[in-house]
Amino acid sequence: MRPMLATPANPPGVPPAGDQWVHEVKWDGVRLLAETRDGAVRLTNRTEIDVTAAYPEIVATVGDLPDGVMFDGEVIALDGSGRPTLQAIASRMHVRDPGRTAKLAQTKPVTYMIFDLLRVGGHDIIRRPLSERRRLLDELDVPGATRLHRGRAVWQVSEQHDDGLALAHATKAAELEGVVSKRRESPYVPGARSEAWVKVPHRIELVGVIGGWVPETESPGRLGSVWVGHAADEATFEEHPVLYPLARVGSGLGHASRDDLLKVLREIERPTCPFDPMPTGPEVRRTTWVEPMLCVQIRYLSVTENGTLRQPVLRALRPDVSPVDAATAELYEMEG
Repeated sequence: MRPMLATPANPPGVPPAGDQWVHEVKWDGVRLLAETRDGAVRLTNRTEIDVTAAYPEIVATVGDLPDGVMFDGEVIALDGSGRPTLQAIASRMHVRDPGRTAKLAQTKPVTYMIFDLLRVGGHDIIRRPLSERRRLLDELDVPGATRLHRGRAVWQVSEQHDDGLALAHATKAAELEGVVSKRRESPYVPGARSEAWVKVPHRIELVGVIGGWVPETESPGRLGSVWVGHAADEATFEEHPVLYPLARVGSGLGHASRDDLLKVLREIERPTCPFDPMPTGPEVRRTTWVEPMLCVQIRYLSVTENGTLRQPVLRALRPDVSPVDAATAELYEMEG
């Protein structure tokens, strides 16, 4: 089964109002379905790939949950400031080696935030209204039935709220991902993007141009981050390709994507910096500059007073976009 998806709010940034809607925090993590069977749990991602081995603390704490239930939720991890971010969980997403996952479960533990119940006693309940599915979810007492990991509850149920606008203000102030609003009487439609679920993300996205790369501190041969900018002058960019710096982005892509990107970046290296003004900070000394030819889509929280991006995350490579058109390029729609 594939997760149900939400549509963007219209107007943007404003949750729908009315008694027919209920609202939840939009968690910044990895979307997973969890199914219990024979006292164990199986975790699958949005494309139905089994990722159980990546999260041993979820497996170890299944506790007394009954067999034959399936949950929909988000696996999250906290960053240094105590907020759930995609950067914080990035190191967990693609690791399957038992030794490494066991260590990460101790040093970078995750939480499974459940927001829907899709199956009970082995029977699908997806056609029942959300309000009934949530009632059955509450009756399972997930936090009470599951075990603790390092003194904390791994399995948790995401709270619902009646006032979407108030939740939007609160989550934005707390620098959280955003809000998801759902019709109380809506069925669950696997794999569909439904107007019964509406998302109000606080983070913003853009397409930028890579102008340099920085190696990992402990592995100089691996890509650690990239400097990204926009054309300083679109009218003259083809003859004089200069970028205005926006951010140094070091998270969001998997290891395989980073390795592929680095191969391309090594082929377009140049001796001089393509940015004006030049980026600042200690990482500049370790930067290899490249021709401003490759575009990437970036998600960020906000823009600082000096025009740089706060908390940027690489979302996707954009080979379809010309560097001169990056600032006005259409954005890919990506969940999570």
